[in-house]
Amino acid sequence: MQDDLIIRHLTGETSAEEDKQLHAWVALLPANERYYLHAKKIFELSSKHYAETSKEKLTINLDQEWNHFINTISTSKKEVPVRSIIPANSSGRWLRIAATLLLIAVSGYVINYFVFRSTDIQFLTTDNTLSVSLPDGSKIMLNKHSELIYTSAYGNKDRKVTLKGEGFFEVEKDALRPFIISVNNTQVEVLGTSFNVQGYDNRSEIEVTVQTGVVRFSVPEVKSQVKLTAGQKGVYAKANPKLSSTVNSDINFLSWNTRKIIFVENDLRFVVETLNKIYQVNITLPNNIPSSCSVTVSFDHQTLESVLNVLKSTLNLTYTINGNQIEITSAGC
Repeated sequence: MQDDLIIRHLTGETSAEEDKQLHAWVALLPANERYYLHAKKIFELSSKHYAETSKEKLTINLDQEWNHFINTISTSKKEVPVRSIIPANSSGRWLRIAATLLLIAVSGYVINYFVFRSTDIQFLTTDNTLSVSLPDGSKIMLNKHSELIYTSAYGNKDRKVTLKGEGFFEVEKDALRPFIISVNNTQVEVLGTSFNVQGYDNRSEIEVTVQTGVVRFSVPEVKSQVKLTAGQKGVYAKANPKLSSTVNSDINFLSWNTRKIIFVENDLRFVVETLNKIYQVNITLPNNIPSSCSVTVSFDHQTLESVLNVLKSTLNLTYTINGNQIEITSAGC
């Protein structure tokens, strides 16, 4: 039943209600999502091949094309049985459906080839955050302007992902298959825990902050590593390069995700640095701002505009805004 629905969805023949049913089925279980993504990838590859072939031939021999496809992707000498299921002069619509059915049903070898060798699954964010569920049940919240990539081989022998930007990870325990994150030139390895990784290309440091469990943070090129437990933070300074660990004193390290911010007698410069990280803006201060400007306030899911208005009223700030550039010109504290 689901195979038929997936095929008709991929060929653009489902109704809005059927699309809604399929989306609900895909979201129900990680295995359903994997199955759908595998079918979609295989369909795209077969469609591309048949589209290119049809430009050169008015009549397509399905047996010949299938053999060409197998010969192209196969790294094995095993013979693959071929059986035509439709006439060679069938319409393009039915040819695409037949190609998809063949590719999904013919052999585990073909599916495994694409699932474990060709398919990269990528998640990108721009001005939004995104929740990602991995096939093993691990969950990742991606911050703005971030990227997460893993292959369909994820979960076979290990669990490897690549991160650009920032993400909060809640990793399912699996003693036999370690969870490994590659971020810039560093590596984070865990068995099961929750932690935050910040590794934007335009920042001078890569940070790993552990909320629960144990994490190994390493930099292979300088042969350095640190073991981090709950409440600790590992910092890799790119310029030095140097890897160090310390107690995490930043109670707002997850505020980009939770949108809850707490300041307790923090000076204005620290407040500005924190807001820049959370909202990904560039707030600047003049050098003559006095150190006596301290802030004690909390925010819960408030916009940057609301936060600035509160600071303006409590500290008598004046500032100008130009896109993501915010310049505080004076403070009355």
